[in-house]
Amino acid sequence: MDVTQAVNNLNSDYVYKVTNAMNQGALANTSETNSGDAFSAVYSSVTSLLESTNDYIEQAQQAEVDFALGNLTNTHELGVYQQQANIALQYTVAIRDKALEAYNTIMNMQI
Repeated sequence: MDVTQAVNNLNSDYVYKVTNAMNQGALANTSETNSGDAFSAVYSSVTSLLESTNDYIEQAQQAEVDFALGNLTNTHELGVYQQQANIALQYTVAIRDKALEAYNTIMNMQI
């Protein structure tokens, strides 16, 4: 597995999930649905992003354990797993920061 290929796959996967979540939220807001449906769509998207981030982190931790035990002898593969987990965590934090920024902007609006 090549590092650039892994990073590109991770980037496209996260960009697709985030874009899909945003589109679902926009469609839910424009159609005649209640706010509970829109919230549940966004909530399920966020939980799936968190679960996939957690999976990448667990995969990297397992690779570290396997490397320490001698089951994984390729340091390049270990680095790929660690880099995937790092990028996934960075994306998750960036999405969280943008969501909090949007929430704060909405809360500071004058009506």
